[in-house]
Amino acid sequence: MSDTSHSPEHTLHPLKKIEIIVKGKRERFVQELLDRSGVSGYTIHRNVAGRGASGFHEGHLLFNDEASLVMFFAVSDQSKIQAIINGLSPLFESSSGVMFVSDTQVVRLKKFLGAEGPQHGGA
Repeated sequence: MSDTSHSPEHTLHPLKKIEIIVKGKRERFVQELLDRSGVSGYTIHRNVAGRGASGFHEGHLLFNDEASLVMFFAVSDQSKIQAIINGLSPLFESSSGVMFVSDTQVVRLKKFLGAEGPQHGGA
């Protein structure tokens, strides 16, 4: 009988995570930027509620998806996250929104970097 009480320890791999919150009317722009950036995938949360510099934003605005908030997040290496930051900077100069970049760790590195492996100078 084998001892299954101890699961194997998994290796954690450092990467970067970007979180982006914009108005719904900017959703397509951000989605296209993420698609072009080469990240392996991203998550979208629609109808985000919260309070910021411009006041409180309701989560779901009936018949007005363009005014509601949308949150994206993606995880990748430093070079791809930097490309996203560079692409978003002009948007944030002329439109409201925020982005956050943080260090994170993942277990299945291949899911986030694909077959290409880690980039030089990455996280």
